Amino acid sequence: MSAELRQVADGFSYRVRSFNVYDVNGYRFHTTGYEQSRPNRKTTNTGVFTLGQDGVEYYGRLEEIYELKFRGSVPLTPVIFKCHWFDPTLTRRTTNVGLVEIRQDSKLPGDDVYIVAQQATQVYYLSYPCQTDKRLQGWDVVYKVSPHGKLPVPNNEDYNNGREPPPTPPPPPTTTTNTKHQT
Repeated sequence: MSAELRQVADGFSYRVRSFNVYDVNGYRFHTTGYEQSRPNRKTTNTGVFTLGQDGVEYYGRLEEIYELKFRGSVPLTPVIFKCHWFDPTLTRRTTNVGLVEIRQDSKLPGDDVYIVAQQATQVYYLSYPCQTDKRLQGWDVVYKVSPHGKLPVPNNEDYNNGREPPPTPPPPPTTTTNTKHQT
């Protein structure tokens, strides 16, 4: 058995560090409690997205940030996010425009609320301004945030409105000329 696996099997210290703010993957995450304590904030950094092992997209809000410390010769200190996950079965998608909508009043059934911080991607949620329309009430649009200092890589959809690019024409034939030098 490897030393790292033995460390994990022995368990982590009962003392854990807790954070209100944590930077990972080019994002700065805040806990919901921290943001609520700042009434004049200009940004919202509590939105979390992760792709599950089952291929399902999970959206949620960051509630707590913990750093665990495993005893042993190698320093193992993973950071864990505790999240309120929204029910993925109540997610609406409009794939032709890339729109994802969630209901923040929903909750994922079960007790699986933790992810390793490196699995998190930051998103934010924007409510529809027209709440008199019954089709929009309670729904929020999901916006994926670009990591700080990194621009998203363009793809064909950015340039072709989702259409396949036209085939690349073959290169023109090359010709060689044979010249002889006479002296």
